[in-house]
Amino acid sequence: MEYECPEHFEICFTEDDWINFVTEYELEIINEIGGLPNSTQGDAEAAINFTWELLFLSPWELAYIALPMSVLAFYGLTIYGMFKFIQKKFKE
Repeated sequence: MEYECPEHFEICFTEDDWINFVTEYELEIINEIGGLPNSTQGDAEAAINFTWELLFLSPWELAYIALPMSVLAFYGLTIYGMFKFIQKKFKE
C-alpha cells in the first residue's frame, strides 16, 4: 500500500521513518550531554544529595522556598487548631 502525504503537509514520515528520526535525535542528545543519568542512586544517597544542595542555596532561593512554605504551614496549623477547638467544644 503506497502512502501519500497530504498536500497541506510540508514533511511527511512513515511510521518507520518517524521511529528512526526520533531514535537518531535521542542519540544525538545522549551524546551531547555525555550519557544517561545515573539511576542506581539509593534512597539514602538521594536524601544526602538533597540535603547537601539545600545547604548551598542562595538567600534568595531560600526565601522563595521559605515564604510559601510558611504561609502553607500557617494555614494548615490554623485549620488544625480550629478543628481541635470545635472538637473540644462539642466533646464537653
